[in-house]
Amino acid sequence: MTATVPTVSFIGAADLMINETDPDFLLQHVGDAMRAADMTYVNLEGPMCDTGEKNAALTGIANAIRSAPRLAAALKRAGVDVVSIANNHTMDYGVAGLEQTLDLLRDTGIPYCGAGRNLAQARQPVVLQHNGLRVAFLGYTSVCPLSYAATSTTHGAAVVRASTSYDANLRVMLQPGSPMNIRTAANAADLQMVREDVATAKASADVVMVSWHWGVSERYGKIAEYQREMGHAAIDAGADVILGHHAHMLLGVEYYKGRPIFYSLGNFAFDMTHRYFRPETAFLKCDISKDGLSNIRLAPLLINSARQPVPTDERGTQRIAWMLEELSEGMNTKIACSGREIELATIA
Repeated sequence: MTATVPTVSFIGAADLMINETDPDFLLQHVGDAMRAADMTYVNLEGPMCDTGEKNAALTGIANAIRSAPRLAAALKRAGVDVVSIANNHTMDYGVAGLEQTLDLLRDTGIPYCGAGRNLAQARQPVVLQHNGLRVAFLGYTSVCPLSYAATSTTHGAAVVRASTSYDANLRVMLQPGSPMNIRTAANAADLQMVREDVATAKASADVVMVSWHWGVSERYGKIAEYQREMGHAAIDAGADVILGHHAHMLLGVEYYKGRPIFYSLGNFAFDMTHRYFRPETAFLKCDISKDGLSNIRLAPLLINSARQPVPTDERGTQRIAWMLEELSEGMNTKIACSGREIELATIA
């Protein structure tokens, strides 16, 4: 008789920020699915606080955002088991805002990764255990003011920097006014930090999931060079999946060495609007075992006029699958519809 292999059901979602709306209302169409999973993850975009001053580092370049403190209890009711707090809004309300966030998560019993009271805390993985399996979560951001980076003695996020350069090309010489090539590259020391963190987590966990806030916000289909460099490096070090966000829209899915990189899972529950935000989003759903991830699929969602993520019907699922096929071209990813879900697999 063949022994049953222990598995854990997982749901992952991306950008979540709820300030003005009742969070239970915003999550009412997805809460059942989140609670049904053995492990549920989201990217908590910005602090949960009603204290602190807007960070001066944002003056003239970006808006400060935050969620209301009541969100913490709502996340627990919705079945959220772990959050990443590494993103470009982590320190929008300074040390006081982050401190209140950490206290709320602690008091609610939701572990967090990606930020903390110093860099050692920000790099510390969260390890969840279920059904005899250990799953580690790490969180990083590559988009934020550099003052948001945690140090050995200061609060902040685990930041992995990237540089940008501009190269002339033949079009520029032949046709003045043409755009230059935009080149990006990971900071070598920061990327080595990630490799070390992933390898350390893998030594004591069955599966390592890396949450990464990165890329170019609100640009359809745009994946920067450094994102592929960083994602590949993390998988080479032992990561089983990369959970990307920041674009506020779905982006392509790449299979690298048989493991998926989700460059952006889209907006999930965000109670603000922007002309570049897109309504298509999705849950990542999969099974986890000691052999890694299996039965990997996306459950498409559409953001309605009340800003609620709502599961699509089969027609909507097909439309989003076609969109993902276009976005994932050349990324070694096979995409197929199965009812109201999209099945993903490596081509090779």
